[in-house]
Amino acid sequence: MPRLLGVDYGSRRIGIAISDESARLAVGLATWPNQGTATVRRLAELVEDENIRLVVVGYPLTLRGEVGPKAREVDAFIHELQAAGMSIERWDERWTTAQASRSARDAGLSEKQQRGRLDLSAAILLLQSYLDACLGERDS
Repeated sequence: MPRLLGVDYGSRRIGIAISDESARLAVGLATWPNQGTATVRRLAELVEDENIRLVVVGYPLTLRGEVGPKAREVDAFIHELQAAGMSIERWDERWTTAQASRSARDAGLSEKQQRGRLDLSAAILLLQSYLDACLGERDS
Protein backbone atom coordinates (compact mmCIF):
# COMPACT_ATOMS: atom_id res chain seq x y z
CA MET A 1 0.00 0.00 0.00
CA PRO A 2 1.36 3.47 -0.79
CA ARG A 3 2.42 5.55 2.15
CA LEU A 4 1.31 8.99 3.30
CA LEU A 5 3.42 11.97 4.25
CA GLY A 6 2.53 14.52 6.94
CA VAL A 7 3.93 18.04 6.62
CA ASP A 8 3.91 20.70 9.32
CA TYR A 9 4.68 23.89 7.40
CA GLY A 10 6.57 26.70 9.07
CA SER A 11 8.18 29.76 7.57
CA ARG A 12 11.55 28.66 9.06
CA ARG A 13 11.25 24.88 9.33
CA ILE A 14 9.11 22.07 7.97
CA GLY A 15 8.39 18.96 10.01
CA ILE A 16 7.89 15.75 8.06
CA ALA A 17 6.29 12.50 9.19
CA ILE A 18 5.63 9.35 7.16
CA SER A 19 3.14 6.55 7.60
CA ASP A 20 4.05 2.92 7.85
CA GLU A 21 3.15 0.76 4.86
CA SER A 22 -0.24 -0.15 6.32
CA ALA A 23 -1.10 3.56 6.76
CA ARG A 24 -1.87 3.02 10.45
CA LEU A 25 1.10 4.62 12.21
CA ALA A 26 2.87 7.96 11.73
CA VAL A 27 6.59 8.18 12.48
CA GLY A 28 8.88 11.19 12.41
CA LEU A 29 11.10 11.46 9.37
CA ALA A 30 12.88 14.82 9.39
CA THR A 31 12.85 18.53 10.08
CA TRP A 32 14.10 20.61 7.17
CA PRO A 33 14.82 24.30 6.94
CA ASN A 34 12.21 25.95 4.75
CA GLN A 35 14.11 26.95 1.62
CA GLY A 36 11.12 27.72 -0.59
CA THR A 37 11.34 26.16 -4.04
CA ALA A 38 14.26 23.93 -3.00
CA THR A 39 12.06 22.46 -0.26
CA VAL A 40 9.28 21.77 -2.74
CA ARG A 41 11.75 19.96 -5.02
CA ARG A 42 13.10 17.99 -2.09
CA LEU A 43 9.58 16.97 -1.07
CA ALA A 44 8.78 15.93 -4.64
CA GLU A 45 11.85 13.67 -4.63
CA LEU A 46 10.80 12.18 -1.30
CA VAL A 47 7.27 11.54 -2.59
CA GLU A 48 8.73 9.73 -5.60
CA ASP A 49 11.36 7.77 -3.67
CA GLU A 50 8.99 6.61 -0.91
CA ASN A 51 5.96 5.88 -3.13
CA ILE A 52 3.85 8.50 -1.34
CA ARG A 53 0.18 8.46 -2.37
CA LEU A 54 -0.90 11.56 -0.47
CA VAL A 55 0.72 14.49 1.33
CA VAL A 56 -1.28 15.64 4.35
CA VAL A 57 -0.44 19.28 5.06
CA GLY A 58 -1.30 20.83 8.40
CA TYR A 59 -3.78 23.63 7.85
CA PRO A 60 -3.63 26.31 10.56
CA LEU A 61 -7.16 27.58 10.87
CA THR A 62 -7.88 30.22 13.49
CA LEU A 63 -9.46 29.12 16.76
CA ARG A 64 -12.81 30.06 15.21
CA GLY A 65 -12.13 27.70 12.31
CA GLU A 66 -11.53 30.50 9.82
CA VAL A 67 -8.78 30.98 7.23
CA GLY A 68 -6.34 33.58 8.48
CA PRO A 69 -2.96 34.91 7.28
CA LYS A 70 -1.01 31.77 8.24
CA ALA A 71 -3.50 29.52 6.42
CA ARG A 72 -3.17 31.71 3.32
CA GLU A 73 0.62 31.25 3.54
CA VAL A 74 0.09 27.48 3.72
CA ASP A 75 -2.30 27.71 0.75
CA ALA A 76 0.52 29.22 -1.34
CA PHE A 77 2.82 26.37 -0.26
CA ILE A 78 0.13 23.81 -1.12
CA HIS A 79 -0.28 25.38 -4.54
CA GLU A 80 3.47 24.87 -5.17
CA LEU A 81 3.22 21.22 -4.06
CA GLN A 82 0.26 20.62 -6.36
CA ALA A 83 2.11 22.29 -9.24
CA ALA A 84 4.93 19.79 -8.62
CA GLY A 85 2.41 16.97 -9.10
CA MET A 86 1.68 16.01 -5.49
CA SER A 87 -1.74 14.97 -4.22
CA ILE A 88 -2.57 17.10 -1.19
CA GLU A 89 -5.02 16.91 1.69
CA ARG A 90 -5.40 19.84 4.09
CA TRP A 91 -5.77 18.75 7.72
CA ASP A 92 -6.77 20.93 10.64
CA GLU A 93 -3.70 21.42 12.81
CA ARG A 94 -4.99 23.98 15.28
CA TRP A 95 -3.86 22.03 18.32
CA THR A 96 -0.86 20.02 17.11
CA THR A 97 1.89 22.56 17.84
CA ALA A 98 0.40 23.39 21.25
CA GLN A 99 0.14 19.69 22.06
CA ALA A 100 3.72 19.05 20.89
CA SER A 101 4.98 22.00 22.94
CA ARG A 102 3.15 20.81 26.05
CA SER A 103 4.63 17.32 25.65
CA ALA A 104 8.15 18.74 25.22
CA ARG A 105 7.77 20.93 28.32
CA ASP A 106 6.45 17.95 30.29
CA ALA A 107 9.56 16.02 29.17
CA GLY A 108 11.72 18.79 30.62
CA LEU A 109 13.05 20.20 27.33
CA SER A 110 14.08 23.85 27.29
CA GLU A 111 12.77 26.15 24.56
CA LYS A 112 16.14 25.92 22.82
CA GLN A 113 16.01 22.11 22.90
CA GLN A 114 12.46 22.19 21.55
CA ARG A 115 13.39 24.01 18.31
CA GLY A 116 12.98 21.69 15.37
CA ARG A 117 11.55 18.95 17.57
CA LEU A 118 8.22 20.75 17.78
CA ASP A 119 7.90 20.82 14.00
CA LEU A 120 8.61 17.09 13.81
CA SER A 121 6.25 16.28 16.69
CA ALA A 122 3.51 18.41 15.15
CA ALA A 123 3.94 16.59 11.82
CA ILE A 124 3.61 13.23 13.58
CA LEU A 125 0.52 14.36 15.50
CA LEU A 126 -1.25 15.76 12.45
CA LEU A 127 -0.52 12.70 10.30
CA GLN A 128 -1.54 10.32 13.08
CA SER A 129 -4.83 12.17 13.59
CA TYR A 130 -5.48 11.93 9.84
CA LEU A 131 -4.66 8.20 9.83
CA ASP A 132 -6.88 7.62 12.87
CA ALA A 133 -9.78 9.41 11.17
CA CYS A 134 -9.27 7.32 8.03
CA LEU A 135 -9.06 4.10 10.07
CA GLY A 136 -12.37 4.98 11.66
CA GLU A 137 -13.90 5.35 8.19
CA ARG A 138 -12.30 2.08 6.99
CA ASP A 139 -13.52 0.16 10.03
CA SER A 140 -17.11 1.42 9.66
